[in-house]
Amino acid sequence: MLAPKKLLKTKNQVEPLQDKNPRRVKTKPNAKGKVKEKERGKFKEKGKFQAKGNGKSKNKNKNRDSNTSTSLSLERGSGDGPHQVGQQSLVALRFMDISLRHSDVQLLQSAHEGVNERLVAFYYAYLQHRRYRSESDLHFLNPGLAARLRHMDMRHLWAMVRDRRLNEKQFILVPLSTHPRPHGHWSLLLISRPDSKFYHYDSLDNCHSPLAASVSETLRAPLEAWKFALVTGRCLQQERQAAGKEGSGRDPASGIHLMCMTDHVADYVARCGYATSSLLIAVDQIAAMRTHLVELILSLGGILPSKRGH
Repeated sequence: MLAPKKLLKTKNQVEPLQDKNPRRVKTKPNAKGKVKEKERGKFKEKGKFQAKGNGKSKNKNKNRDSNTSTSLSLERGSGDGPHQVGQQSLVALRFMDISLRHSDVQLLQSAHEGVNERLVAFYYAYLQHRRYRSESDLHFLNPGLAARLRHMDMRHLWAMVRDRRLNEKQFILVPLSTHPRPHGHWSLLLISRPDSKFYHYDSLDNCHSPLAASVSETLRAPLEAWKFALVTGRCLQQERQAAGKEGSGRDPASGIHLMCMTDHVADYVARCGYATSSLLIAVDQIAAMRTHLVELILSLGGILPSKRGH
């Protein structure tokens, strides 16, 4: 048998070199995978931004809700504390979004207690929507709103006047109080467009004159009442308690004077079409007003609480 011939290397033949350290070939990742990862990253970032945006929008909504709730509470009259919805057993009467509590009615049942902001708000709402509902030229400004007039900026003042169409009203009755709790002092500011005047009626030696001047100046621009003069009106004066006497720091009568004067002034301007600086009421009206208010609450379906001390 013939042995196989060995292949002889020629000079031109070269053995292939073997790489002692073979390189690992890196495979390129799937392009789609990269795109998906990028998209996921974008979605995560968008989610973060959306969450932030939602937070801002929630905050805006909360601010709006707080503003609307604040305005509603002002329309209801805050009384001597926040408007309490949860205490159903303490509510004596619900009237036009105003809830009178037993403690409010008990203020009327005692001759030594003054009236609070909620009682004034109730009576003003009654005058506006019942007694003088056919008198479109009259507007009874809510006491909670009246208390904030001096603290509003011009934008809110103009909005308040526009929303209530106060520029179209001939007579606006504004209750003034430096302290709306039961023993704070009350007085009445009448804005009379036919007379081009602000009339201020104060039952305690015009002690609210600086307040009346401040409120009238605040309302000049929104009401376009540039030439209106502030006039001090004559009205029945309440008895001043002697200094040092027990309860001398209290003012139980001015709120009753305010309610009587508001009804008296509204009746006068509704009949005559103009106002006057001298509008006196009888002492008997002041004495009977508490009983009249309690009977009014009963006639509107209210439930009277027991008197304090009984």
